[in-house]
Amino acid sequence: MAYRARLRSRTALRDVMSDRRIPVRVLARRAGCGKSIVGLLRSGARMTCTPAIAAKLAAGLDIPAETLFRIEE
Repeated sequence: MAYRARLRSRTALRDVMSDRRIPVRVLARRAGCGKSIVGLLRSGARMTCTPAIAAKLAAGLDIPAETLFRIEE
C-alpha cells in the first residue's frame, strides 16, 4: 500500500508561504517539483502528495514536514 502525505489544514501551506514571502514558482524550484502541485496544494484544491514531495516542500520552506503534513496509508 502506498503512503500519502496529507496537509494538516487547507490554509497551512498558504500561510507559511505568505509569512515567508515565498511565491509558488520559488518553492517549486526549491522542492524540485512542478508549479502546479504547489499551486494546487496552496489553494487547497489538492490535499495530498507523496511523502517525498512533502519533505522537499518543507525543506524548501525550512520547516519540519510534520508542521504541514501527516503521513497516512
